[in-house]
Amino acid sequence: MAFSKPNARQNRIDLNHLGASGDIAVLAVDGFDAGDLTDIAGSAERAGYRTIMISPKKGLITGRPQGGDEMNFVVDAQPGEKAASAFTGLVLPAGAASIERLRNDQDARLLIADFLHAGAPVCALGEAVALVAEIAETADPKSDAVLALKGDLFAADGDDARADARSLFIKAMSMTAEAA
Repeated sequence: MAFSKPNARQNRIDLNHLGASGDIAVLAVDGFDAGDLTDIAGSAERAGYRTIMISPKKGLITGRPQGGDEMNFVVDAQPGEKAASAFTGLVLPAGAASIERLRNDQDARLLIADFLHAGAPVCALGEAVALVAEIAETADPKSDAVLALKGDLFAADGDDARADARSLFIKAMSMTAEAA
């Protein structure tokens, strides 16, 4: 007798509906955690969102998932080219080198501040948590992930912190869109 295993495969991404729910800005520079990006982008795209790479660097940026090979990503726009209002939310992946470069880039800081002041969902992971707290002028929660919503920071810590923050980020964008 054969046993059937339940299919653990995730829903496929419907390319016809990609972007139908809105665009998500991903702000990064060389040295970011590509695993953070691929995890959140997959969830977002399954929910109908499209990810737009924003970087002070033009062309390609490189990231690396923990323990993985370097990956290249095409930059769609630079900070300042599009207003925060053009996006449904903002993602700041971890990566010490990337976050330090963003910390020193005035246009990147202004873009993050615009998202925070607009009350739009912001998902900051790893080292990006301290940068978002600094720009929000709040104490650094010293956590693995932060979801900023309506100007408040909600910290997550522990083994599932990043996964929880990603999931809540997608839900927050959906709820924000429904309320509008």
